[in-house]
Order: sequence, then structure tokens, then C-alpha cells
Amino acid sequence: MKKLIVSAAPIEKRVVAMEDDLLIDIEIVRPSEKVQVGDIYYGFIQKIDRKVEAAFVDLGNNNKGFIHLKDIPESYDKTQGAKIPVQIVREGSVTKLPLLTGILEFSGDLLIYLYGKEYISVSKRIEDKITLKKIMETMVEENEAIIIRSNAEFATKEQLQQALVQARDKYQTLVKEASKRKKPGLLLSAASGILNSTKQFIQRYAPSEVITDDFEFAKMLEMIYPDKQIILKKSADLFADLGIKAQMDRLARPVVHLSNGSSLFIEKTEAMWVVDVNSGKFKGTTVKEKTVESVNLKAVPEILRQIRLRNMSGMILVDFIGGMSEAGYTELYAALESQTREEYITTQVAALSQSGLLQLTRRKKQQSFLETTTMPCPVCYATGHVASKETLAFELERELSGIMQNEPNSIQIITTEDVLETFLDLNTLSNAPIDWEVADERVPFYQIARVEN
Repeated sequence: MKKLIVSAAPIEKRVVAMEDDLLIDIEIVRPSEKVQVGDIYYGFIQKIDRKVEAAFVDLGNNNKGFIHLKDIPESYDKTQGAKIPVQIVREGSVTKLPLLTGILEFSGDLLIYLYGKEYISVSKRIEDKITLKKIMETMVEENEAIIIRSNAEFATKEQLQQALVQARDKYQTLVKEASKRKKPGLLLSAASGILNSTKQFIQRYAPSEVITDDFEFAKMLEMIYPDKQIILKKSADLFADLGIKAQMDRLARPVVHLSNGSSLFIEKTEAMWVVDVNSGKFKGTTVKEKTVESVNLKAVPEILRQIRLRNMSGMILVDFIGGMSEAGYTELYAALESQTREEYITTQVAALSQSGLLQLTRRKKQQSFLETTTMPCPVCYATGHVASKETLAFELERELSGIMQNEPNSIQIITTEDVLETFLDLNTLSNAPIDWEVADERVPFYQIARVEN
């Protein structure tokens, strides 16, 4: 049974999908001034590099991006100083600028509208693709592309027409807004809150129930999804109470233990992610080939679950146990092909060698779970990771919310200066009777030393 748990009450919003009490997907929504996937900016082209056929774009507020010239529609100038609306398709990192596109995308329940290309695509989950494609062909105009979503399988022509008109109006309104701008900057934020993420998760996993800790959010979901069971559970830390926090904490650890005694070792390098499959304490048949094949096959769904939860992207190298028979190799390859097709983010099997070395590629859109929630350790010079100041500040907010329900007279908290500053920037619990003590430590941390009622 699948269900969603949505923590919508604290400042840091989180939504997870669970299947039989096992975590299968997670998304964290934090308030941020950084560029995020889906954001649309009015950008100014600063420099064009003809060697790589790309341009560097000023997004305003000290933000910059990188765009391939082929991703700028023909209707816009491709010259230095040109002004174009662009959308973030991949978040930046320490070494890379955010990747942009001039082909703007607007998502709806029935279709995805893109301006700057010309094609019609239909979800692979829809059986009768030809009929829907013919309907849309009579509606689209020049420079318009449409992706018909699985929700539109039984939609009428009128419903599709209305969805297209709404998406087209959004685009035209945005272009008018851009024409009034004299400086680069944000035109439309994709971070419309936890509601959008919850909608995507409901569409993706079709849960039987949704549990949330926020009354107003629960009422909103009941209006949008009258057929869904929406459960309100008041809690200072919903994920901790439901045992989800323990599963999330394990996502920062390199070792994953499987139920059959085998294990995975996951490591992030500068260029790629590496996953090593170990037989561990697994006891199989006396035939070595059969034992190896069993361990490798059992590891496939867990590898894909970890990739999804940790939000790994780019090149992913998986070292399966070698020594498989030809039949075992074929079965493993078929399992990989079948299960990667079910992933909602494009994941492709690039190569699988006879020795069991697999190369996967996964499209990058957002930062990994590790990048979002941790920072390189300042003590061991980045050979390890510790919780970031933002992660600790959000944790402190949730913990204090629970403590404040008992109306304490005094709370003493020992913390590092960076965590204190980040927490104060949240502008929350300002009336809490907190006595702060700043610790001179390099690694961010906090400790609630005393609570007096």
C-alpha cells in the first residue's frame, strides 16, 4: 500500500512516498534565494563562446547561467547584450553554472506546453496515442510543442483545448511582463510551495492516503482530491513520530544493508557516483554462479531506490559481483532495462560488461540529497560530510516547536554561530525564551542543554 506523508507546518516543507512503510521517494522544499529548476528569468546575454556554441547569461541578483545557442528559439537574437526569457533546467553546483533553456515549459494537469519547438508527444502510459495526437494537431500553432500527459487519456477535445489556451495565456502574460523589464531578474518562480510537489507525488504514485501535519493544507487537499483519504496528524516533528526520520538519516551513510545479508557501498566522487555490490553474509546455493546471480538481481531494485532517494545524477557506475553465467548476465540486463523504464527521471543503461560493471546515466535537475542536506566536513578537509547549517536550523525549528507546546519559562541552547545566524534568519519562534550560548567549533551543531517549565 502506497501513502504520502507531507510535513507542511514547519518552514522546511517535506513530502515522502511510502510503500509498505518503506521510503521510496522524497522531496524537500526550502525557502531559498538560489535559482531552482523550473524558475523563469529575464536574462541578458553577457558573452558568447563560439567554440562551444554557448552563451553566459546574467540572471540578475548576482546569478548567472549557461545556455547552448541551439536552445534559444530563432525568434530571439543570439548576440551579446540580447535580452531573452530563460528557464532553469538544471541547478548549478560548486563547479558548474545553472543550465538554461530559452524553450519555456508550462506544466498543467493534462499537458505540458513548450514554446520554441514544434512537436506533439504522448505519454507512454496512454494506449490510444493516435487519436489524441490528431486532436492536438488541429490546435497547436507555430513554434508550439505539446506533451500530452497520462491524465489526458480520457479527456475531451474541449478539455484539451481549454488546457492549451490556459498554458498559452501563461506564456503570453510572461512575455508581456518581460517586455516591461529594464533589468534582468526572476519572472516566475517554480517554488510555488509544497502543494505542487504533493500534486506531482499523487499523480506519480496514486497513494491510498495522504497524511499531513497542517490543518489548512489538509483542507486544501480535501477540496482538490475529494476521493482521497486525507488524514490530519498534529505533530511537532511528523517524520520523527512516524519513523521516517530514521530512514532519511541513513541516506547520508555510504553502506546500505539488504534483507538477504548482502550490502551496497555508495560513494560520490568528483566525476561520478559509484555503487559497489557486496555479497556480505548472503548464503545461497553451493553453485557459485547461482549465488552471484541471485545477489545481483536482488540488488537491482534497491540500487534504483537509492538512486531515486539520494537523487544521484550524471554518470553512475555500479560494480556488480562478477562470475555470472551467460543466462544470468542476460537476466540481469533485462531486469535493469525493465526497471529503469519505470523511473520518472530519465535513467538509461549505457553499458553492462560481462564482468558485471554497469554504467547508468540519469538526467540531473536538482542537487543530490547529500548536497542539499550536508556540507563537506571542515575538519577532515572534505573527505566526509556533516549536516549543513541550514539542515540543523530547520531541525532546531521543529524541535523547538514541540518544546514550546509546553510553554517553558527558559530554554538554553548551545550552538555554533553559523547555525544561530541561519536560525535567526528564519524569523520564527521569536517569542521563545531562549538563552543562546555560542560554541567555538568548526563543525556546525546545536544542543538543547536545558528546558525549565
